[in-house]
Amino acid sequence: MKKKSLIVLSTLLLIFFTACENDSDFKLKTTVDFEDVELGENGYWNGSDFSKKFVSNGFIFLNDFTSSPWGDFWLGFACSSLTDTITAGYDNQYSVAAGSGAWGSNKFAVAFDDSATVNCPKNELGTYEAKSIMLCNSTYAYLDMRNGSAFSKKFDDGDWFKVTIKGFLNNNATGAVDYYLADFRNGKQYLCHQWVKVDLSSLGKVDQLIFLFDSSDKGTFGVNTPKYVCIDNLEFEQDAEN
Repeated sequence: MKKKSLIVLSTLLLIFFTACENDSDFKLKTTVDFEDVELGENGYWNGSDFSKKFVSNGFIFLNDFTSSPWGDFWLGFACSSLTDTITAGYDNQYSVAAGSGAWGSNKFAVAFDDSATVNCPKNELGTYEAKSIMLCNSTYAYLDMRNGSAFSKKFDDGDWFKVTIKGFLNNNATGAVDYYLADFRNGKQYLCHQWVKVDLSSLGKVDQLIFLFDSSDKGTFGVNTPKYVCIDNLEFEQDAEN
């Protein structure tokens, strides 16, 4: 009887310590979906309030807005709810080719030009681990690649357009992930116009993400393809206990 009691007690202790070990590995998941961002009456935010950033779920999306006699310009990130999939050109730069945010949501972010930057918030749980992101071409870039324009070519055999997402921690690079938003190499004819989930887990723990663009269509001043990508549902994890 005593032997059986000892076996039962040992089993219970093993279950207890295993549960404690699993609890210490518990991950807190965070999704940035932009539904909490206030937009203007025109359906987008582009930094015209000169705040230099917008914030979604604590994550900071940097923006550089300039107003001049020649017009208004912005770099970095905008936030939008525009879904015009038909109108070509720069005036439709805030629309997504998929016709909605990811999974039919209302809002998404738009990254424009190189070095669009996301800063992770700081809290008592420490550093965030990048997990995934959803990407789609903007309508502007999509139609330019599909049909061509006065500034960029219609894509054909061998052409490509990609976004590179770089991770940083304490100003040190943690890795980079490439995604081809258009790929006409080796007989392919891929032109992204739906939301695609991209794995970012290779970036590991990060406190910053930076977006960069490249294309086969280049001219004297660099890339001719409109350097835009729409993003949604960024997923991160943190250790629940440190």
